[in-house]
Amino acid sequence: MTKRLLIILCALALLTGCWDERQFKNVKLVLTMGFDEGEDGKIIETVSIPTINRATEGQAEEQVQILSTEANTPLEARDFTDQSISESFDPGKLRVVVIGEELAKNNIYSVLDEFYRNPSNNLNAHLAIAKGRASDVLSYQNKNISDTRISEYISGLLEGAEASSHTTGENIQLICAELFEPGEDFSLPLLEVDEEKQLIKFAGMGLFHGNHYSGIDIPVGQATMYLMLQGYKGKSAHLTKKVSDKFEDERYNYVTVNVIKYKRKVDIKAEGDTVSTDINLKLRVRVVEYPADHLEKKSTIDELDKKLSETLTKDAEEIIGLMQEANSDIWGIGRQVRAYHPKVYEKLDWKETFPNMKITPKVDVEIVQHGIIY
Repeated sequence: MTKRLLIILCALALLTGCWDERQFKNVKLVLTMGFDEGEDGKIIETVSIPTINRATEGQAEEQVQILSTEANTPLEARDFTDQSISESFDPGKLRVVVIGEELAKNNIYSVLDEFYRNPSNNLNAHLAIAKGRASDVLSYQNKNISDTRISEYISGLLEGAEASSHTTGENIQLICAELFEPGEDFSLPLLEVDEEKQLIKFAGMGLFHGNHYSGIDIPVGQATMYLMLQGYKGKSAHLTKKVSDKFEDERYNYVTVNVIKYKRKVDIKAEGDTVSTDINLKLRVRVVEYPADHLEKKSTIDELDKKLSETLTKDAEEIIGLMQEANSDIWGIGRQVRAYHPKVYEKLDWKETFPNMKITPKVDVEIVQHGIIY
């Protein structure tokens, strides 16, 4: 009996406990959070808090509370919000963080610092930039669609954009390295309120230099090609391009392809005080829409391959032009030069070098599938 009791006591000593547990009934879960530039350098924090009102009979009803608070720092704003709600403010299940463009242009890290220091924060929350004010994005949808939480709507929107190769699915955790790594920048998805259609929409990718939003964007129509050049592909990657002018019906002049496979190679040349980069992108695609048809002919396929290669190479040149205008080294060219050509890097001021360096793209397209209709 004594031996059995001793074994039980030893086993109990090895069992883990829940010393840091938090009861949901004692907290208010904040699922969506937005930050905007306030007056005199202050910050405006907007939060969306769902509350379940349990009914004695029938189904429980959910209400969403939108609160905005102005303070000197995000944590102080959180404290002010805590003083305005029942229970305690808890961001442990946070799903979306939206930052207004004016605040992002100033310094995005001033908002994110507290997230990295507090272990109770959810670093997997989606991160996006609002065209305009974040408070408008968070409150607008709440007024117009009552059966969908704003957190679910925005996170679903961003997850859909990621799956269709329009954004890389950046979150608070993933951009941490780029924020502190010299010679490498990042981009974030843009959200915009469409007053006419009464919805929130994905509006492209915002380019960053360091911790500042440049104000220069990759438009939606070029977002997929931008991600391909970056070496990223979601579940699908559709590219629609004009390949002809000979048809009176404009729809016949366009082709839509889905990228099946891709191969990307970046060749960086550094010598003396000069750096240049060649980027080659090979795409193997399937035609998913082409009303002009006649894809059973090899000559038609070859002509489409050539036209798509030329068109997408021009698109790549335009995208690189936007990156250099924003001084946004998304590909981390500076980081690679510093790692493999340190003596060259020491001679350079990378902030001055990247916008003016020669970057030459080449896109080769090969149609390998064209559907079952001939």
